[in-house]
Order: sequence, then C-alpha cells, then structure tokens
Amino acid sequence: MPLDLSSWASDPGNVRLSLRKLKRLCPEMYGLGGLIWTAYFMAVHQDIPSWNIATILKNGDSRAAVVVRTSPLLIAAYTDELDCVSVLKFDDSLTDEYGLSVGSRLLTINIYTPRTLGLFVRKDLLPGPYDSKQFGNFQPFIADFLSDDDDRIMERKSNISEEEWMRALELGQQYLEVRPGMARDGKPSRSEKPAKKRY
Repeated sequence: MPLDLSSWASDPGNVRLSLRKLKRLCPEMYGLGGLIWTAYFMAVHQDIPSWNIATILKNGDSRAAVVVRTSPLLIAAYTDELDCVSVLKFDDSLTDEYGLSVGSRLLTINIYTPRTLGLFVRKDLLPGPYDSKQFGNFQPFIADFLSDDDDRIMERKSNISEEEWMRALELGQQYLEVRPGMARDGKPSRSEKPAKKRY
C-alpha cells in the first residue's frame, strides 16, 4: 500500500523532491532499467518510486548527518530512535560538487522498520544506550542530495542541537573503527540494505 508517514515524525523533513537531483543520484531509476524497476516497485508497494521518495522527504524524521570521510565519500546519518548512525557511501564526485569536507553537516530524513519478533536490529547498526528499542532498521535519505529546498534544509539544520551534531560525528568515527571498510549504498533505492561487503 502507499507509504503513509504523516504521524511518524516529530521533526518532519518537509522538503520537496528534486527530480533533477534524483536522476543525478540514481540514473538507474530512469531508462529501460528504470521502467522495469518501477514496475517491480509498484507491484510490491503499490506506489511510484519518486512519489514514495517525495512522501518520505516531506514526512520522514529529519536528523543530523555528518561527513566522516571524503575519499571515499562516507556520511554518517544519525537516528535518535536507535541512537546510532548508518554510514552511507556516495560517489566521490559529490565531494567537490557540494564543497564537502570531514565534519560537513547535512540533513538525513529517515524512515523506520519496527523491531518485531521476526526482525532483529540489522547487523551493521550499532544501537547506543538511548535506543528506544522500537525499531530494527532505518532507511536514511540525504536531503541535500535530493532537494532544492535549501532554505528549509538550512532552517531544519539550525534547529538540530549541537549535541546531536557531535553525537553523529562521534558515532560515525566509532563506526569506521569498528566496521572498517563497511558502508551502505547511499542511494535512496538501496540505503535500507545493510552493509555486507567492503567498499
């Protein structure tokens, strides 16, 4: 059924999807391969992928994300629900395109998978002491790479506490030590899948 996140987030992203940026980030969603992928997605989720992503960017939970390495480009996306980060790998070309350096602050918009009897916490996530124990996985979307709503993104970043920014950076650096060479694919079509192989 179509995604409904209207009641999930206390801090919704409230940004609009840029189809131009989506195509730049996920060219595989376009062309013949994209048609096949879209048909599969619609059969499973009864929703069009770009509409699904647009809904997430508007209603999903917006939190701190911090660059922890630039080559390869790795971004630690934080969630307070599990008190942990998902480290995402992106194409290095985005480093220069967005003027990124270690410590650069971005905005992640997250959706969550409940921690039911059949789903434990994904192995690449390292829940911290403030884990709510409600969720077993989360899927981050880096708003800066998917939206042109720069003013709204900056507004939301300014409302994130300094403690959360520092927590995201700290956990991201810890992750690189505990899971060296491991990161999720940062593309929105893949960022829910746990890191399984070295980059």
